[in-house]
Amino acid sequence: MNIKDREEKIADIIREYSKGGGDPNWINNEENGDNVFKRSFTAIQDYTADSDLALWYLSFSQSFGRSMGPMLRKMAEMCTSGEKELITLEKDFPQGCPYSKRKEEVIKSILGIKFNKYESNKEIIKEIKKRYRSEKFYHEGEWCRQEAFEKCEYRNECPVNEWKKLINEFKLPNRKEPRVFFYYDTLCLLNNAEISSFNELFSKINALTENKTRRTIIIRSLLEQIRGISTKARMFLQVKNLSGDIDLDDFELIFVDVHVVRVAERMDFPFYENDLVEAIRKFGKDYNLTARQIDVALWEMGFVCTANGCLHGVDEKKCIFHDVCSYEGKQ
Repeated sequence: MNIKDREEKIADIIREYSKGGGDPNWINNEENGDNVFKRSFTAIQDYTADSDLALWYLSFSQSFGRSMGPMLRKMAEMCTSGEKELITLEKDFPQGCPYSKRKEEVIKSILGIKFNKYESNKEIIKEIKKRYRSEKFYHEGEWCRQEAFEKCEYRNECPVNEWKKLINEFKLPNRKEPRVFFYYDTLCLLNNAEISSFNELFSKINALTENKTRRTIIIRSLLEQIRGISTKARMFLQVKNLSGDIDLDDFELIFVDVHVVRVAERMDFPFYENDLVEAIRKFGKDYNLTARQIDVALWEMGFVCTANGCLHGVDEKKCIFHDVCSYEGKQ
């Protein structure tokens, strides 16, 4: 199969696989059938009256790395059983908390960055990380962490303590510090003098720059700092952008998940060298495909194609790219 034929084959697979996708109302559309994601989303949304938070919690549940169905159900049950003020991130740090001023300083500093003066995305990400970087990556005592939390005299009054109890009560797996401090980092981002919701966060960022790519880089860089979420922010951003509520660049949203990048590398995705975003731009333009169509198809491939080979036909799984995958037959 020559290069052009292979490209056309891949484009046809993506186009066929993504038929019917892109409906911004798919979550609440009864014609799309019932599934555990929709049930969990609806339960959390009804309790919190906030669809953004519902998506955010479901993103968090996926970060546990267990079967999706049981984790979505557990998260919905936990959220709808928790105190609403806590679940909606409205419960603030107690008076006297040594880190309460820090969150105000950080957000004010981020919103003060002159993003339009930077020419590269790397510079923007670097500036954000100077100001807002969770203890998942950073250890200079600027954020609360397990050691400080256990010694803190305000520990029992802290909402992080209540979040920890909830996680234990509902027996969520991998009950490690990042899972507990997911709440802390999200609280720093969404409960301060400048921002009190995801909607306000998006609005603030939109006001900082008219450049879609920069907006996406800013929001993605902020969300990826949250412990316990990491690259699973991809799901939240994709669905949010699908609804049209935020103005972001689809091409910059895709491939937040490093696993999908590895899949694209293994199948020798067309045009891909070092910049997968540009490869998607070119491939989409040449074959009239959207970034989301390509992303969804490669995401599906990610579940059945590993570093050891393409596993189509194994355990009744079939890689949708089995005819063009560079690992075909290397089992």
